[in-house]
Amino acid sequence: MKETNIDYFYSTLSNRKRPYPLYGQIELTYRCGLDCIHCYCKGSEDQAKELTTKEWKEIIDEIKRRGCFWLIFTGGDPLIREDFLEIYAYAKKKCFIISIFTNGYSVTDRTINYLAKSPPYCIEITLNGITQETYESITQVKGSFDIVMENIKKIKEKKLLLLLKSNFLKQNKNEIGRIKAFADKFLGKSCGKYYFQYDPMIYPRLNGDKSSCNHRLSSEEILEVKRADTDIWRQYQKRLHQDFPALKRGKDFLYHCNSWREGFIIDPYARLKFCNFSKKSSVNLKTTSFKEGFYQVFPQVLKEKFKTNSKCQSCSLRSVCHYCPARAYLETGDEEAPVPYYCWLAQETARQMHVARRTPQTANRQLHTGNENSSLP
Repeated sequence: MKETNIDYFYSTLSNRKRPYPLYGQIELTYRCGLDCIHCYCKGSEDQAKELTTKEWKEIIDEIKRRGCFWLIFTGGDPLIREDFLEIYAYAKKKCFIISIFTNGYSVTDRTINYLAKSPPYCIEITLNGITQETYESITQVKGSFDIVMENIKKIKEKKLLLLLKSNFLKQNKNEIGRIKAFADKFLGKSCGKYYFQYDPMIYPRLNGDKSSCNHRLSSEEILEVKRADTDIWRQYQKRLHQDFPALKRGKDFLYHCNSWREGFIIDPYARLKFCNFSKKSSVNLKTTSFKEGFYQVFPQVLKEKFKTNSKCQSCSLRSVCHYCPARAYLETGDEEAPVPYYCWLAQETARQMHVARRTPQTANRQLHTGNENSSLP
């Protein structure tokens, strides 16, 4: 099936008026061979509590019966599990479209050769540096850069669809443009399709540790990184010319995210979640069915309303802010509390959008080089 046909097929299905589990993010493990300074699931690893191979197969059977057709195997690094290929093969046998998110460190020749014979839709590798010094200052594992770069080359040689991704960090801000240039040269960028994505947002860890936030960039630094690459800057400018998006629901409602209407997350310990960062309105699949969790428990978030006089409720910048209750809770311990870093970014976004309205629009073609959040961080 051609890539464009898959995109069209998915976009058609996603226009459903009622919730339907089109895709699932399967967090096979929080374990990883690296020790990245910014990882949000670091500290939550517990191999003893992870679902077994048999349990994952049973879950795959259930979500298949409910109509899901696209799975994203992620973690941590899913490839660190010894049974990864067995779980992958089982999902392929069930005719799922599969994407694999990995750091590339635990990739083996056996894995690559198997995937070459039974390819996923795409393999996405996080590459947070294009020099050994920068990359390993982030991964904190000596020798990891050479291993990952070699695995990237091996995957490319097998003609598997590969996409490279980067997080914006203080340690690599001067290499983002070089990473994209490498991706453009190594993977190509024909027909307006780029095989590089970036994410400027760094989050606290699921276990409450906020040390990862020390590596965030300021709004000025984020703009500096974007200006360093013509394509990234052009895309950013194009989106600045858009009108301020309207809130999907009334301002009294706490949750405005509707990703759960089409997708879901299952963590390594059997918890079905609507959000990576929150356990609210989630269920344990060992005791509750997927059907009940997705169709009956998830919709409860729609009923949540502000209970305090949080300034986020009536803030005019809410529609361009990265704030959400789940992220706010991770950051402050309170779903309704403003997060100063997000306020800061939203104010800068609004300023940039006002400036853009007074200047000619310079971006005329669709690019695929960046984060698609409406907050334009």
